[in-house]
Amino acid sequence: MPLINADPPPRPSTLDFSSMAELFAMFEEIFLSQESSDVISPVGHRVSIFDHHFFHMASISKEGHVGRLFMRDEKQTIKTTTDGLGPYAIGHGGSRAKHLRAAMDTLRNPDEVWEDNPRAKSRWVYVKEYTSSPYPFSVLLVTDRPEQGLIVPVTGFPCRWSDIKKWRQGERICPP
Repeated sequence: MPLINADPPPRPSTLDFSSMAELFAMFEEIFLSQESSDVISPVGHRVSIFDHHFFHMASISKEGHVGRLFMRDEKQTIKTTTDGLGPYAIGHGGSRAKHLRAAMDTLRNPDEVWEDNPRAKSRWVYVKEYTSSPYPFSVLLVTDRPEQGLIVPVTGFPCRWSDIKKWRQGERICPP
C-alpha cells in the first residue's frame, strides 16, 4: 500500500558497472550532461551538480586516504581505472552508487520536499516513492552554500519503509 504517492512508478534501473571508470562515466551521463548539470526542481531550487559530487553521491573513498577527496587530484586515476575499483572503495554496500538514476529522478520529480529536518545535515530532504522492494523510497539530501550562491546535492540513497518516517520531518514545502 503506497504511503505518499497514490500510484508510485517503478524505480529506475540500477547501475551495473565493473570499474571505477565505468561508474564515473555513468555519473557523468546522469548528472553532468548538458540537461542535467543544473536542475530546476519542482520547488524552484536551481541545484548545481559538479564532478566532485561523485564522491558523496556514490559514496566513494580511497584506501589509506584521510579527509576529503578532490576531483582535481583523483579524476585521472578514476578515468583510467578500467578494471575493478583500483585504490577506491564504495560505501554502503554500493547501494548509493547503484541507485544514482533514482537520485536524479528524486531531484527532478519528488513526491515530497521537507525543509529543516532536525535529523538531516542538509537544508532539504527530497523524497520519492516507488513500487520497488525492499526499498520503496528514495531520499535525496540537498543543501545551500550561501557563500557561493549555490544549492547542491549532498547524497541520495534508497530507503526502507521502516526508515522513511525520520526523513519526513520538518516543514513540508512540497506539496504545500
